[in-house]
Amino acid sequence: MSIQSTQLIELAPELLELILSFLGPRDVVSFGRTCQRANPFIQPRNQLLWRSAFLHLFDDPNHAWTLLMPAARAKNRRRESTWDWFVELSRRLKASKAVCQPSNADLVTNPELAITTFLDIVETASYSFVDDSEVHTMSLNVDFLERLFATAPNPEKIVHDYHYRHSETMSLPLHLLTEPNRPITRSMMGRRVAIPDWASRFHIFYGITSREEDSIRAKAAARAIVYDWAVSGPSAEHGPLVQDNSGTVNWQTLEAISSLMHRIFEIARSPHIKTPSGFRNNIARPMDVLDPDDWAGVSRTWLGTYAFLDYRALAQYNFANQLEYPLDLGAYEESCGDLMRLELDIDNSDELQQDPRLQIRLPYCQDLPILHFSGTSSRSPPGRPLILVRGCVCLVPGGREVRWRFIINYAGEDQWQLEGVQPGGIRAGGIYGLWSHVDHDENGPSGPFYYAPIDLCKDP
Repeated sequence: MSIQSTQLIELAPELLELILSFLGPRDVVSFGRTCQRANPFIQPRNQLLWRSAFLHLFDDPNHAWTLLMPAARAKNRRRESTWDWFVELSRRLKASKAVCQPSNADLVTNPELAITTFLDIVETASYSFVDDSEVHTMSLNVDFLERLFATAPNPEKIVHDYHYRHSETMSLPLHLLTEPNRPITRSMMGRRVAIPDWASRFHIFYGITSREEDSIRAKAAARAIVYDWAVSGPSAEHGPLVQDNSGTVNWQTLEAISSLMHRIFEIARSPHIKTPSGFRNNIARPMDVLDPDDWAGVSRTWLGTYAFLDYRALAQYNFANQLEYPLDLGAYEESCGDLMRLELDIDNSDELQQDPRLQIRLPYCQDLPILHFSGTSSRSPPGRPLILVRGCVCLVPGGREVRWRFIINYAGEDQWQLEGVQPGGIRAGGIYGLWSHVDHDENGPSGPFYYAPIDLCKDP
């Protein structure tokens, strides 16, 4: 034992704990290994010490929990009451170690444990705001995830592959998943494979990968979900929701929309605009204290676009779905709309609140009120005719995700209804959804759309 360690051991316990609180997890463990007298100080029961070590790497989860709505907070109470700083730190470090293994052996054994741990890091992330000439945001959780996946040897395998080995509905031979010359993305599996929600959610938060970006098969399989008339309907209010009248998110549909629309946005955007993607864009922000009547951050500028197949291909694909061999959409390329600019403002007038097109029929979380809004939509570049927009926003049951509805009025008539979900939560990232005609004609045109706050689209 070194002289320094001997001197530290002789200090009063409260002073020693104070000194150790300035150390990160590895240094704390190293100190405990110096001698038998040092080891008791680093035992898991020393929650104050392990809390300090945890906060060297991660945000305090209590900050994120205080932002939860009552419904979500109630479901989280048990976890908060049983939170163990040592156990949670160990779980996160084990998951990160599994990602850094060249073989990813631990991920193959239990992918759900690792990926749900990363989702937990996303969900407990919180931003600290620094007011200077402009607002800066910082999150230890986001920094940790970005560093980890920037250095991981096979990050895209983590996004796409591992849960297949545990899927009861796995229909492809295992060698297709492991053959190095034939990389398979989850989206290539199509709608006939049951994908765990945790896998789809992680893909959405991670963002598009180079593997799916360059893959015709991945595009085709995402289209197979997005353009399938059977994916949505009245029981999902024609949006990316589960078709059981519950109002909950259909994560596999949302994953397909995000995979497709990130590529579409790349085509539509101008050079000085970036496509918002990744963990940093999916962290819930505090509700604006300067405007408590706008909890969703409606009143601002939004950028986005939409996509559509030639109607002949859309109809042919959906009618072919009833056959043994559905039409492959790999040979089709959808058209991309212009980059649209929405200027929205809160509008809780009686006219909008009583608007029959803005009545939410499915359950929603009532912890926050439904907000109504109105505004205009214009194509970029400016100078084109304005399109009128009105809509509403509410919380999905459970109180985490945010649901949006837009009614697009063109040439004096209501034309399109857009139903979307903000998967990151309140004021977090973009809105992914499905558009269709306001009257929802049977076998009518439909497709995906994506809108994001303009501040997330600015190229730094």
